[in-house]
Amino acid sequence: MIMKFLVSFEQLIAGSPLKFDVEKRLFNIAVFISIIVSGISLIINANLDLPQVLQVIIGIGSVFLVYIYVNSRILRQFFVWTYIFAALFILSGSWLLNEGPNGSINYLYILAFVIFLSITNRKKHLVISALIIINLIVLYAIYYAAPQFVYPYPSVAIKNADLLFTFTYVVLFSALIFSALRMNFENEKTQVEKQKQELELQHKHITDSIQYAKEIQQGMLQHTDSFKLHFPQSFIYWQPKDVVSGDFYFFKEYGANKEKIICGVADCTGHGVPGALITILGLASINDIILQFPDLSAGEILDQLRIKIKSALQQGRRSVENRDGMDMAICIVDKNNNILQYAGANRPLYIVRSDEMIELKPNRMPIGVHYFDGKPFLNQNIHLYIGDIIYLFTDGFSDQFGAEENRKFFLSNFKKLLLDNSHLLLDEQCQIIKKTFKSWKDTNEQTDDILIMGFRV
Repeated sequence: MIMKFLVSFEQLIAGSPLKFDVEKRLFNIAVFISIIVSGISLIINANLDLPQVLQVIIGIGSVFLVYIYVNSRILRQFFVWTYIFAALFILSGSWLLNEGPNGSINYLYILAFVIFLSITNRKKHLVISALIIINLIVLYAIYYAAPQFVYPYPSVAIKNADLLFTFTYVVLFSALIFSALRMNFENEKTQVEKQKQELELQHKHITDSIQYAKEIQQGMLQHTDSFKLHFPQSFIYWQPKDVVSGDFYFFKEYGANKEKIICGVADCTGHGVPGALITILGLASINDIILQFPDLSAGEILDQLRIKIKSALQQGRRSVENRDGMDMAICIVDKNNNILQYAGANRPLYIVRSDEMIELKPNRMPIGVHYFDGKPFLNQNIHLYIGDIIYLFTDGFSDQFGAEENRKFFLSNFKKLLLDNSHLLLDEQCQIIKKTFKSWKDTNEQTDDILIMGFRV
C-alpha cells in the first residue's frame, strides 16, 4: 500500500513513464526538490533572523524554479542548463550570506552536485563537476580576497541551528533522490524485462511462421530424388540465404505425349520472406502454364509467365510502382530427338561437352515489368550428345563474397569449377561445389540464395 502510494506520488511529481523518459522525470523531481529546499530555507532563515537580502535572493530563485518546473512538467520544455545556473546563483548568494566556508550552504552544494549528476548524462558529468569547482573557487577567492562581502551568522546558536537543519534536510533529500533513482531504475528494469518478453514472444511467433512457410515452400518444390528418375546422373543444390528462399526450381514431363522433360531455375526479387512469396507465385504460375499449354516453346512459356506475373502484381497500373519479378533459365529436353530448347530471362545455360563449355545467353530482361517487356523471349535450339552436361543456375554462387580479399567468386571461376570437375559423377560434382562454396564463404555471411541444377544426358 505504501509502495503504491509512493509510486503514485512520484508519478505526480515526475510525470508518467509513458510521457517522460528517465532523465526528464529525474529533472522534474530535481526541480521540485529544489523548490521545496528553497521554501524550507526561507522558513529557516526567517526563524533564524538571517539577512533580508538572503531571503530576497532565495525568493527570486524560488519563483524562477517554479517557472522551470511548470514548463518541464506541464509544457514539457526542459531548461536543464537554465536550472543549473539558477541553482548555482542561489547557492552562491546564500554561501556569501551564510558565513562562506563555515556555513550550511556547503551541504547544499553536495546536494546540488548529486542532483546535477542525476539529471544529466555521463558525457556532461565532467562539465558539471568543473562548473561547480570553478564556482567554489570564485567564492573562496572572494572569501580570502574580500572577506567584507561574506556575512557571518548573527550568533553561534543561530549558526549551529542552521547547520543542523540544513544537514538534516540535505540528508533526507539526498535519500529521496537516491530512492527516486532506484525506483526509476526498477521501473525501467521492469519495463525492459516486459519489452524483452514481448519481443521474444513476437520473435517466436515470427520464427514459427517462417518455419511453417519453409515447410510450405519445400512442399511445393519437388524432391530432388524425383529428378533422378528423369536424369539418373543429376543434382540440385538449393541453399537459401535465410530460412526460406527467393530461388526455386521445377521439372516436369512435358508435351502432348509427355515425351519431353521441362526444367528450370528462377531467381525472384529479394530473398527471405519477400522472395519466398514471389517463388510461390512463380511456381503456381509455371505449373498452370505447363498444364494449360502442353505444346508451347520455352520462349512462349516465359512470355506467358511474364503476363501472369505482371497481372498478379498489378504491374500494368500506373499507380503501382511494383517492379518485383524474377530471372529464369528454362529448357525443354526432347530425349527422343536429342534436342534441347532454351530460353532465358537474364539467366544463361551452360553445356559442358568434351571438356569444352557452350554458353547459351539469355534475353537481357526479367520476367516482370521492364522497358522491353513487350519483346518476346527467344528460343535457342541445340543438338545434344550422350555425355553432355547441362547446368542451370542463379547468381547466388558467383556473387558470394569471400577469400582474403573479400571479393566475389565471379562467373569466370564458376565456369572453371564446373569444367574442372565435369569428368566426375554428378553427385560428386555437387559435393565439390558445396565444399568450394563453404571454403570460399568462410566466415562471411551468405550473400544470396544458392541454386544450381545439373544433369547429364
